[in-house]
Amino acid sequence: MVLLRRLACWGGYLALGLLMAAPAAHAQATASADGREAIRLLIGLPPGSGVDQVARIFAEALGQRLFRPVLAENRTGARGNVAAEEVARALPDGNTLGFVTSTTLLLSRHLSRQMGYDPQADLTPISRFASLPMLVLGPPGQGVRTLAELTEVLRARPGTCGTPGAGTAQHLALELLIRSVGARCDFVHFRGLAGALPELLNGSVQVYVEAAVIGLPLMREGRVRLLAVTSRTRSALLPETPTVAETVPGFEAETWMALMGPRGLPDSVLAKLEAAAIAVARDTVVVQRLRALSAEPIGGTRSELAATIRAQDSIWGPVARAAGLTTD
Repeated sequence: MVLLRRLACWGGYLALGLLMAAPAAHAQATASADGREAIRLLIGLPPGSGVDQVARIFAEALGQRLFRPVLAENRTGARGNVAAEEVARALPDGNTLGFVTSTTLLLSRHLSRQMGYDPQADLTPISRFASLPMLVLGPPGQGVRTLAELTEVLRARPGTCGTPGAGTAQHLALELLIRSVGARCDFVHFRGLAGALPELLNGSVQVYVEAAVIGLPLMREGRVRLLAVTSRTRSALLPETPTVAETVPGFEAETWMALMGPRGLPDSVLAKLEAAAIAVARDTVVVQRLRALSAEPIGGTRSELAATIRAQDSIWGPVARAAGLTTD
């Protein structure tokens, strides 16, 4: 019954995402009537997803800052690359932008050799807006209560690691964690936490990594044990929960979302978009709305975003290759 209620809840999120798209259509009509051209913000994930909900909060607030309608449009497919490639091929005038995830920017180019664009070379960084931290979860009835205890168990005898899918950010985060602690694991890829839950409950799966927005409700119900968060610092939502980095120094893994534009954006356009995006991430109301979705605001500059992309690409590329991942 709990799972049915949860599926119904996510169905509600989907309906909410579709309802939220309706004002965007109205805004487009208004834009044509008053002569202001709307900005298209392309999202690579479906309506109702966590990234989509964060993107729509951003679009609404960005439009208010720029005094122009910002229309959130879902262009799903190929792990976010359909939307990102459309942005890459758009005119560099600031009227078509992308709300792009770290998975698309950092992993896609390592998972496929057949893409029609390079997500790093053909997109212009503007601002890293927010992140969705991930949770390291274990069975509630096992004796393992900390990440350090879990790593000792997995070093002594390889266990079973669960993920919501091969090549996902959660999978790569768990691959990096297992390699960092010198343990071994047999990976099983489920269709989300709902599919993995029975195996977690009976202890067949020793560890599972999932986005906070999905894992937190089950943790609060006592159905899974929370061992650590994957963000660099402790989450404001879970201040008592240690980070992985407190056991594995330097570890950081989270899904983050950034405003990106096509290559060749003029500096004047870039500066205006960057300033507006940073202001949105620091807005008190926006911060509250983000944290209600288990998201953490960032509000970084374009130079900081470019540096983050370079630094994290050097981490995730080797992890993807070592795991033998490919979508070709």
